[in-house]
Amino acid sequence: MGLIQQILATLFGGNRNAVAEVAEVFRVNAEAASARGHDLDAAALSQFAAEFSSRANRTLWDSFVDGLNRLPRPAFTLGVFLLLVWTVRDPSFMAEVFTAWAIIPTPVWALITVVVTFFFGGRAQVKDLDFQRDMAGLVARSRAVLTQREELQALDAPEDAGPAPHPDLPRSTNPALQEWRSITQKE
Repeated sequence: MGLIQQILATLFGGNRNAVAEVAEVFRVNAEAASARGHDLDAAALSQFAAEFSSRANRTLWDSFVDGLNRLPRPAFTLGVFLLLVWTVRDPSFMAEVFTAWAIIPTPVWALITVVVTFFFGGRAQVKDLDFQRDMAGLVARSRAVLTQREELQALDAPEDAGPAPHPDLPRSTNPALQEWRSITQKE
């Protein structure tokens, strides 16, 4: 028994686990990797929060640059429609243009596709984040409005009217209804 106890004390004694230490050489510790990932995500989110909270102090220059950032999408869309109109208006010239485009190498087309995709995808993500932030503010304001509404209804209700028959129905100051409620509540 002493030999087994000594082996186990060597492997697991002193708050260490030799098996886990050897296994971490070949495989990443999932719990530590998860903690590192959480810390990285938290740092990224706090950076984004600081970046988006600074949008409240916008200057004229910020608005101008934001306006410039909004120009490429409409220009791109109008350019596509212009190509369609121009093709009908001057087919021989557009045939030359399309022939020139046909000799552009595939990697260049791939680069153009990546640039356009990332631009539009990035703008879509920014707009989605703005929408989510606006919806969160709307929900917070809605709760405040509902709370104020309930407080106002409580102030408006007469004290001697008794409880309303249903929480969603307003209290009435009609004497006949009050008498009927008092009769039905006694039964």
